[in-house]
Amino acid sequence: QWMSSSLDVNPKFSSFVNGYLPVVALLGIISILPLIFQGFAQKFESRKTKTDVQDSMLGRYFYYQLANIYVTVTAGSIWTSLGEVMDHPGSIFDILGNSMPNLVGFFVTLLATKTLAGLPIVILRPVALLRKLVLRLIFRQKYLSQRELNEVYKRETLLGGWQYPNLLFVVVICFTYACISPIILPFGALFFFMSLIVYKKQVLLVYAPEHESGGTMFPSACVRTLIGLICGQVTMIGYTILRSSFYQPLALLPLPFITYVMMQSFDRIYTVPSSLLSLERACQLDQYCMAKIRFDENLYRQPVMAEARLEPLPYRVSEHNSPRMGSSSISPLGVLNEDS
Repeated sequence: QWMSSSLDVNPKFSSFVNGYLPVVALLGIISILPLIFQGFAQKFESRKTKTDVQDSMLGRYFYYQLANIYVTVTAGSIWTSLGEVMDHPGSIFDILGNSMPNLVGFFVTLLATKTLAGLPIVILRPVALLRKLVLRLIFRQKYLSQRELNEVYKRETLLGGWQYPNLLFVVVICFTYACISPIILPFGALFFFMSLIVYKKQVLLVYAPEHESGGTMFPSACVRTLIGLICGQVTMIGYTILRSSFYQPLALLPLPFITYVMMQSFDRIYTVPSSLLSLERACQLDQYCMAKIRFDENLYRQPVMAEARLEPLPYRVSEHNSPRMGSSSISPLGVLNEDS
């Protein structure tokens, strides 16, 4: 309304901007937050391993998005129905119950934007593209050293602290509105179908692992998924209460407790045993592997002191042995091993 009245623009264009501008602003803020959480984990908490940093980012990023969903639902319902609530304070629950399904349009727009704009950005890889553009526009490639070219052509890695919360965000939205407004489910299914195609291609052909976490983030993702399910169940119970129902909330009341019990059972049955070595497996390792172990004279020396003789990295590697082709003859220190 402000845009159409003050700038005298086309009402269709102003309604388009008013519909998509909040979504784009929200996605922009969400895309910046992982950098803040990563810096917080590394600088303030002094987490040492990359897996620990990513797990910390996963938790904070997920809970922020969870709070953002329910703040949007609650504040949006109250703001939309503020006039009616002030005129009829006694009917606040009925008014909120009628206004909550109307907010599904915002989340449908959000899912459509993530599907049609967010996933193509994942394929486009703007960071790698920007590095290549800077190389082409500012520098001359024939004057760059091999170390500088390695920085340009280095392969990206799949960061769980960035990617898991984005997928869990869609899961929680679908859990929240599945029963209130089922129209959101086809958009959620389309997002995950497209995500399967995009991330399968990226993982197989583009991303290169930087570290091995041993699957430690998978239980965290499962726990957050069940937490999102509990929040969706509680939302459904509250919505049925707002619609003046009696038997439906009583029938739905055990669901959050059942989900919580199952979450504890999964942790006891799968998570804890998977983090420990079983006695049977330890005996097998002692029986079949100890005979093959030989004491290494450099076992207790600093790795840098036990490094083999290295040759300096040449100014330029031949094209068939270029790092951009995935060659492993060049060490991370920027030198060539003697046997390469």
